[in-house]
Formats: sequence, C-alpha cells, structure tokens
Amino acid sequence: MVIRVCFLLITLGLVACSSSPKQDELSKDLVTLPEIGDELAKVTNTATFAPKTPTIHAPNDITFNLWWRYTGNKELEILIDRAITNSQILQIAAQRVVQAKARFVQAGAQGMPLITAQTGYSIEAPTDGIGSVPKGSRPKGKGEFELGLTGSYTLDLWGQRKSLMESADLKLKQAVFQYDAQLLELITQLSKNYFEYLSLNDRIRNTKETEKALTSMLLAMEDRYLLGDASVVEMQMQRSVIFSSSVRLPTLLKDRQQLSFEMARLMGIAPGSLQLSENGLKSVALPKGVEGISTAHLLRRPDIRTIESGMLAANADLDVARKALLPGLTLSAGLSSGVRSPADLFQPNTLIWNALSTLSATVFDGGTKEQEVKFAQAVHNELIESYVNTVYNGLLAARSAITELEFSGERLALQQESAKAAKVAQDFGFESYVVGGIDFLTFLDSMQSYQERQDSLYQFELEYYQAFVDFYSALGGGIPYREISEQNPVFKASPAAVLASENSDPLLGWLDKPEDFKTSAWLVKLAGVYDRFAIEALMRDMPRRYDNLQPAKTLIVEKVGVNIATPSGDAVWYSVNFSGFDNEQEALGWCEKLRQVQQRCVIYKPTENFEYIGLFSVDEIERNAYQLGESVQALRHAAKQGVAEEDLTEQTTHYVQYAQQGIESVSKSSNVKFGHLYSLLKIEEEYAWLIDNRSYNLQRIPAGSALDFGGKLKSIGSNRVVISFDNKDYLLRPLFSVEGIESSPDGQVFARMNWGGQGGEIYYHRVGDSLYGGGLIKLIDANQVSVDWKGTQISLPVID
Repeated sequence: MVIRVCFLLITLGLVACSSSPKQDELSKDLVTLPEIGDELAKVTNTATFAPKTPTIHAPNDITFNLWWRYTGNKELEILIDRAITNSQILQIAAQRVVQAKARFVQAGAQGMPLITAQTGYSIEAPTDGIGSVPKGSRPKGKGEFELGLTGSYTLDLWGQRKSLMESADLKLKQAVFQYDAQLLELITQLSKNYFEYLSLNDRIRNTKETEKALTSMLLAMEDRYLLGDASVVEMQMQRSVIFSSSVRLPTLLKDRQQLSFEMARLMGIAPGSLQLSENGLKSVALPKGVEGISTAHLLRRPDIRTIESGMLAANADLDVARKALLPGLTLSAGLSSGVRSPADLFQPNTLIWNALSTLSATVFDGGTKEQEVKFAQAVHNELIESYVNTVYNGLLAARSAITELEFSGERLALQQESAKAAKVAQDFGFESYVVGGIDFLTFLDSMQSYQERQDSLYQFELEYYQAFVDFYSALGGGIPYREISEQNPVFKASPAAVLASENSDPLLGWLDKPEDFKTSAWLVKLAGVYDRFAIEALMRDMPRRYDNLQPAKTLIVEKVGVNIATPSGDAVWYSVNFSGFDNEQEALGWCEKLRQVQQRCVIYKPTENFEYIGLFSVDEIERNAYQLGESVQALRHAAKQGVAEEDLTEQTTHYVQYAQQGIESVSKSSNVKFGHLYSLLKIEEEYAWLIDNRSYNLQRIPAGSALDFGGKLKSIGSNRVVISFDNKDYLLRPLFSVEGIESSPDGQVFARMNWGGQGGEIYYHRVGDSLYGGGLIKLIDANQVSVDWKGTQISLPVID
C-alpha cells in the first residue's frame, strides 16, 4: 500500500499567453511514500521500570492528541499549561495570525468600488486671462468652489481578484498552522526537557547514595587503619575514589540548574524563577502501546500543513501574476458642483459629471510583469520542493522514533540485568572483602562498576521516554487536531456553566454569536492574544498561581478585529479582559499582582463598546479548580481535612513550588498529614524550635502557642513535643540528633548525625554542608554542631 500526496490540480489557462500547465501534467506530480503501518501498525511499551497507562489509538484518540495530560504527572501538565498561556514564542505566532486576518480583509476590500469625496477652492487672477489688465490697473481674481464625488471600479474580467482572495485565505490558514507548529514544538521540547530534569534527579540521588556508601566505608577504613588492619595506600585510594565520585555531583547539579533555566525560558518566564519537584522518571506513566500507526498521519503535522497552505497560496499568487498580463477594464465616474459662491452649490446649473470606460493593456514595461510571473513560478516550485522535503523529514522523524522505541526496550532490559548483576557483585564483594575473600581493589572496582551501570541505566530510560515524545510529535500528536472548515470549527467549545455578567443577566460561557460589552468600568487586559485552547489553559493555570483572583469578577473573551468567515471556515483569536474593579487604583493593584508573577497586563477604561464571545465568572473558575483539587484554596482545605498520622501508612503528597509565581504547592493526593506540617528541630528549656515544612520558616514558640490550620503546640517534653489538630495529637521528635564527632587522619572533622529520629539514617557532615530547611553548618567541635538557619544561629548538642 502507498500514500500518494497530490500537490495542486488547478487549471490556470484563460488565454494562450498565460502559458499555464495543463491539469494532466500537474496531476503527474505526486509524492509516493511507503506505508509504515504495513511494517509496524503498533508500538508496544516493553519497559518494565515505570507505570503504564492503557493502550491508545492514533490519531483521533484524545489521549494521543493530548498525551501529556494522561501521564499521571500533574507537574508536566502545569508546566505546559503555563507555557501555552505565557510563551512569547506562541504570542509571536499568534500575532502573525492577526496580521494574516488583516491581509485577508484587505484582499476582500480590493473587490469593492473606490469612492473618493473631494472639495476644493481655487482662485485665479486676472479673471480674463493674461494681458487683460490695463496698464496702471491691478489684476482681480475670483474664487471657485468645487465639491463632488469620484468613483472607479475595475472589472474582474479574468478572475484575478478571486485568486487574490484565495491567496489571502490560504495565507491565513498558513499562519494558523504555523502557530500550531510552534505549539507542537514548544510542548515537545518542554516535555523532553522535563523528562531530562527528572532523569537528572534520579542520577543525582544515585550519586549521593554512592558517595554516602563510600564515605561510610572510608570511616570504617580509617578505623581499620588505626587498628593496623588496613594500609595507608588502601585508605588514600578510598579517599581518591570518594573525591572522584563527588566530582560528578556538582556537574549533575549544574546541568539540572541550567535545564531549569531553559525550561523557564520556554514557559515565557525569567530564568531562575522556576522550582520543580525532585521526582524521578517513574513519576511519569507511558501507554502500554500505540495502535493505528499510518503514514497518512504525517499529513496531520502542522509543519507539513503550513508548507501545504503556503504552496497553494503561491499557486494563487502565480495566477494573479499571469492575469496581470491581460487587458484590464476600468469604469470611472464623477459628479461635482462648481460655483463661485458657496450658496450656489448643488444647483442644477452648477452640476458637473462625467463617465469613462477604459480598456488598457501593457504594451511595453521592460519585461517587469513577465519577470513577476517567472518569480511567482519559482516561488511556487520552491515550495513544492519544500513540501516534499518536509514530508520526507516527517517520515524520517517517525521512523527514527519507532526504531528508537523498538531497540531501546531491548537495550533497557539488558542494561537493567547489567545493573542488577553489578549490585549483586557489590553486595557479595563487601561480604567477601570483610572475610578476606577478595582484595580491596577488587571490591572498590565492584562499587564503581555498580554506580556507572546504574547511571547509564537512568540515561537509557531517559532516551526511551524522549523517544515516545518524538514519536507523538512525528505523527502530529500532542496538540488538538485543528480542522478549519465550516462543519468542523476550530476547537469546538464545550458547554459551560451558566454565569452572570455585570448586569446579572445569565449568559453561557461561550456564546453562539458575539455581543456588545457595555461598560464604563476599569478593565485589566492581559498581554497577547489567545485561541480557545489557550484560554482554557489560562483558566486552569490562574487558580494555581494565585491565592485568590479577587476582586476580579468576570473573564471577558474579546474578539480581535472583525469576524472573518473565510471560504474554509473561521480561525479566531481573542484578547482576555478582567472586569469587576470599582476604580482605577483597584484595577492597577490587581494588575500589579499579576506582574509580580511575570504576567504582563495593562489597565484601561473602554471609551466605546466592544464585541465579546465569552464571559466567565471568576468565582466559577476558582470553584472548578477547587473541586479538582488544583487551586491554592483546595490545597489548604486538603490540609485542614488531614487525618491522624497513625491512620496513614505512607505519605502520598508531593509539592511543586514555583518561586515568585504564587504557586504554593500542587498535591497528587487530597490527604495531607498534620504531623508533616512541622518538624521539630530542637527543644530549649520551655521552648520548641519548629520548622514549617511548607515555607521552611523557623519558629521558637512555647507550649500552648497556636499553629496554622487551627493547630496548637500542646506540650513540650525533654525530647519530644506534641502538637494537636482537631483534638488529635501528633508526636514530634527532633529531626536531627548529633551522635558523635569524628576526625580523619588528615584532620577533617565529621559530625555523625541521625536524620529522622529513631530508625533514621546516619549521615556524616562537615563544615559548610547544607541541612534540611535552609540550614548551613558553621562550626563543629567536640560538644556541638552550630548551624545557621536563615540568619538564626542554632546549636545542636552532641548526645551523651
């Protein structure tokens, strides 16, 4: 089976001199592509390291078109919604759509008559002409007034204006598809960067665990050295391995930080203002498989549809250039009134009129118009080649992604077995080394081998995830499929809840036809223009970014420009306004709140009515986000509804924090433990030092003090405190305890610290190390560890 893509079959010959190709000649210009579905109609996810979602079907399955909403990772959805809302790259493409709309209207206006009104006053002296003034006399002049209308109309004898309209319409479609191509590229690149960020989290954890194991082994080696059971060579080699392993960690941290900068830029926010979770790749679920693969899906790709529209527009432009060689017929007429006194205007005897019909043809222009035809033909041919090249590039991307998935699964399975074997070798190697079965170098090599194989496994996993993203993108998945036709309007709107406008008249969210917005109140307008898909993303995103949206009351979707019903359907972009402000200062204050999280806006007071096509209640937007558990208010409510610590076996809540963006957290669960809201740092006489686990603020408070969410610090013991919420008690023990101070032969001092109370893990810290909550170790001596917590000095004593 083959897929044949026909370029354009329009007969252009109206006259012999136009030299247009025949239809049967154009019909032979075909692109023949192999059907990849005949070779592989389904992609199966063979990876065993991550959760899976059900099998999806291309291309019409919503889980294919919007795959990133069905991965189980809320953070990814938040990032993409924000990018759709805020990306300057998308806004540039959207403004080009608005420009193309203006050109389309302009092309339509060229088919209308041109009518010009004119008025004039002239004076001439002498009135009887040159030589009529006697010697010694002065010439006298009389003024003339003229007022009239002139009009002209060029008949479209050869269909030139029709071709101009077709070209403008196709260029409008081209601008729309260019926007879609930018949207798909943005989502693809942002997703791949995010997956790389998650992979770096995995690799950083692996490196830290290895460094911890090596450090513990070094301390044991130092003890053996002091007892004479280990040589100085073994100890120094161990130190060398630790430092060699530690070099990798700063590199990974640097790469992760730079990647977050790049992601922030893609999202249209300032680099450095984005904070993400520390989740790994296992937080993302891929489908069990994708069925229904076909080469025909390549034609859904917006970049291919962009070139296709441009190619068709170029053919229309070529038709215009050819018809410019033909004679043109212009009709013109004028009606005016000329008088010497304004009072006599429009009297029958003062009327002047004329009518003219002109048939003109270019006899000689130095070949200008002929070269214009050749230029248009070359542009058309160039776009044909670009179209073929883009189709082949799409096929290459699809085949490459499928091949990557096919072979990556096998490679992953082999690498997993390799990592497992290295882990076994490390574990048994330690036991063998302890009893003298292997030498130190062999054991050290087994530890390094496991770290390297595990790190490679994480990189292979990343390639597998990114191959899925490339696969979706290659077949046009990742964005809503846009059909520009009268039967299939752009992004069908789903029914919205009944909302209230400022005059309390009930209105649907999206209206069937535009209405006039009549108000004299101050409005806040967001920068940029949006289609419906972007507006839906905006309404999801805003409750996540702000504590509340008050005093704004309504979101008004304003039509940009005039309503354009093109022959191929309407493609509409909108601007977004917020109303509900009583005065200028209130509107300015609300706009400033938006600007603080890098959302550009302006305030204005409309001087005339404007058309709107949608009106949404801000209360309804916040209520929907609350019910989905995605708003800031919903998260706080979830915390208030938390259950006792003993009723939960594990913590299922994770937080995504956006620094300087107003997003406090996004939870994957509606249950938040009150016992996890605070951590106990230290007990000091009758006071307890508590860390707020949401803000990392440090508080020194006595028993009986109030806590957030109606809580209370109930009692303080010698090594414990009890906090109470809703008559339920939660026991907190110190987060850190210093179990001893140790020194290495080279003079370095380590604090052996227990994290997490009884059953917690042991870590060795040096001066300059960071602790949870923003702490920085400043001093370690025989009796204490001094820590600086955001300017507050805390001393953690060594346990006797």
